[in-house]
Amino acid sequence: MAFPAQSSMDALNFGQHYAILNLDWMSILVNAINETGSGQALIANCSRWNDAIHRKSPRPLTIFTTLSFNRAQPELESNKPFSRLISPFGTFEEGSPGVQIDSRFVIDEKDIVLRKTRLSATTGNSLEQILRAQGIDTVVISGLSLSGVVMSTIYRLFDLDYNINVIADNVLELPVDQNAAFSKVMLDSLLPKMSLRAISLDEALQALGEC
Repeated sequence: MAFPAQSSMDALNFGQHYAILNLDWMSILVNAINETGSGQALIANCSRWNDAIHRKSPRPLTIFTTLSFNRAQPELESNKPFSRLISPFGTFEEGSPGVQIDSRFVIDEKDIVLRKTRLSATTGNSLEQILRAQGIDTVVISGLSLSGVVMSTIYRLFDLDYNINVIADNVLELPVDQNAAFSKVMLDSLLPKMSLRAISLDEALQALGEC
């Protein structure tokens, strides 16, 4: 999906207090999309973005999330909507290879990796506390999946009055054959109703100072 670049008079600016949120770039999900054209494009775009973030000095606060549960999933009630939603993908056991940030994406000791237990990036961890403690007012979001993890996180952070930037090139619906339809609704309709707009990867890189 293409988004027109902003004019030089209206150039995107993240400000001085922004955080990068990379939602659920886990191996179990990335492996589910990596043989599709849309998936390969997402992986390339997210890698390009992540590499640019890691070149930035000083680096902005960068947070990765991963969905995981204790052994036997005590956090889940069986046969409820959320457990039924995620069960086709596996058990998401904490510490298992599938819930690790996929090796195609560089992470280091400066990055924060937060475990979560529901769709929203804020559930079951200290994300909200970290954002407050670090004086963050703006977040830049990439992630899987669009209608679930991404939108759940957007709604929560919107309620908390954060400025939100969603990189359209860096989000994808699962399964990928539904991406075009869901992107049209979520990015073209829902975000504008919230006075938000999706941005392109090029716009994000320009705001970062990479273009």
